[in-house]
Amino acid sequence: MCGRLNQFAKIPALSIAGKALRIERRKPKAKEDQKAESTILNNICPTDYADALTLQGNELGLVRMRFGLVPNWAKGNKADVAKKFVHTFNARCESIFDLASFRGPILKRRCLIPVSGWHEWPDSQRPYFIHRSDHGPVLLAGIWDEWQSLDPADEAKGPMFTSMSVVTTAPGRYMAKFHDRSPLILEGEAALTWLQPSLNADHLRALFHPYESQHLEAYRVSTAANQSRNKTEEVLHPIAPPVPQDGDAPVKSEIDDMPHLNLFD
Repeated sequence: MCGRLNQFAKIPALSIAGKALRIERRKPKAKEDQKAESTILNNICPTDYADALTLQGNELGLVRMRFGLVPNWAKGNKADVAKKFVHTFNARCESIFDLASFRGPILKRRCLIPVSGWHEWPDSQRPYFIHRSDHGPVLLAGIWDEWQSLDPADEAKGPMFTSMSVVTTAPGRYMAKFHDRSPLILEGEAALTWLQPSLNADHLRALFHPYESQHLEAYRVSTAANQSRNKTEEVLHPIAPPVPQDGDAPVKSEIDDMPHLNLFD
């Protein structure tokens, strides 16, 4: 799972496959939901807006997108589709070509979501912040779509959702310490390839690999991150040393320290 994102106030210069990339921020669509006007950097939750990179011609551009994909065929007004598609913030690579919400976007509309890191919960209470130890950007593979309400009542606050989902895969060795899923992380030529419009399903499946890197680092943070309304940097502050790369064992759950609560051993 990847349900809490964190981004940079200004994306550092990106160099992919040895190429320095020029990135422009594209103008928001005139009819986009007004929520897109709010910039959130920390603890970006489903239904919040985040920046995503798309390719138009040979130009990379930043587009503000709702975190949680709303497919273009969805029926109803904004309130209806917001309720129906609240759990589409992740798209599992194993089923992405089969599910109605995702099978169109995976072939036609792909993006990269640049993050400073994301949060994972090995249990329901303890958040960990996962990032690069050199504090560089991490590029998450995403898919996106556009939906527009036909209800005149939605015009005033913007009838359109431009939205995205983070593609997930099985975890690499380090990520498996924290969760049984991981965002699909792409680097170098794979990142550029992801954005190319001509890929078929076999080309895309070849990119669905667990991510392995000595640069990944995770440390425990305050339970302030558990509160979706908390968008401060408090959600990133470490309260324990980083979890070492060595070993394969999952991080220890606090419930292991309370044997009397282990009712189902």
